[in-house]
This record gives sequence, C-alpha cells and structure tokens, in this order.
Amino acid sequence: MGKHLKIRLLILLIGVSLLSIFIPYKWSFTFFEQRTTHPVAFLPLGHEKTFQIRYTHSIHLSDVLETYKVTSLHDIQLSSLEYEDFAIGMPSGAGEGEKFVEKDGKYYITNMSQVFPSFNLLVGDIDRELAFCYEDIEHDLKEYLVRGDTYTFKVARLSLFDQMRGVRIREQKTEPN
Repeated sequence: MGKHLKIRLLILLIGVSLLSIFIPYKWSFTFFEQRTTHPVAFLPLGHEKTFQIRYTHSIHLSDVLETYKVTSLHDIQLSSLEYEDFAIGMPSGAGEGEKFVEKDGKYYITNMSQVFPSFNLLVGDIDRELAFCYEDIEHDLKEYLVRGDTYTFKVARLSLFDQMRGVRIREQKTEPN
C-alpha cells in the first residue's frame, strides 16, 4: 500500500469519526432551553416506556402525579393523573373515554389518551418538589434545571455532541412517593 493511500485512508477515518459525533442516535428524555435545540439535561431512554412527573401544585400546595407513556413514534402520551384538589388548574372530571375515581381523598383520572410531540415545563421559583420518576428512580429536576425558567420536554435522539452539551441526569436510587 502506497504512502499516499495510507494518508488518504487515515484522513477519511478521522473525518468519519469526527462527523459521527454529530449524528443523533441515543433516544433520551430531554429538557431543551425553550425555543432552541440546546439540550440542558437528559436521561437515556431504556426499555421501560412509562414515566411520571410529580410536583407540588404552586397554588393549593398538594401533590400532583402525572403518568406518561412513550409511544412507538416517540411522542408522549398522558395516561393518568392523580391529584388532591379541584383548585385552579386541575380538572373537575374526566373527558370523553376517560375514567374519574375519587378514593381516599385523592382524585384519579385514568384511560387518558392525549398525545404530544413535546410539552413546556415551567420550573417554579418556589421551595416545592418537582421530580421525574423513571425505572423506580426519582430524580429531583431542580438539581438540573434553573428555577423560574421554562423548558421544552420531549423524547429526542441525541448525538454524542448533544450529550456533551447537556447534563446527564444522575441515577440516584430513591423510592418514588
């Protein structure tokens, strides 16, 4: 093999390697700065397709638990809602095809089927909880996201470059409530 051919092959190999860091490949739960493509925080999507977001409602100060599923097209489907108050911002009943149940002072809406490509999440600037629950691990989102800021949440493919730009949510073992 000639010297020039070896150099060309080496340059080609280096070029392909550099380009590959920009190819999205890793499906992840991703929080983007609003109206940008800059990932702020992410958690790789494993085999489990169900996750929850638990927060303390800022007005009536009680827990709300939203359960979601990742669809086959990597959209987000709201599947159930659990809450304690009908106050501002909470539904007073079930929609078409949904089931509403009151049990032990809590309200449950199940069989929900709204599907979203993404949704916006406002991180309240208050001393209340905001947790992302996945695979029996609860992650405190206020450790990774700035209070008072709004983020776009979606399931997205990230490149190695994107993963280096964002913060991987640590996998701390704590039991969800």
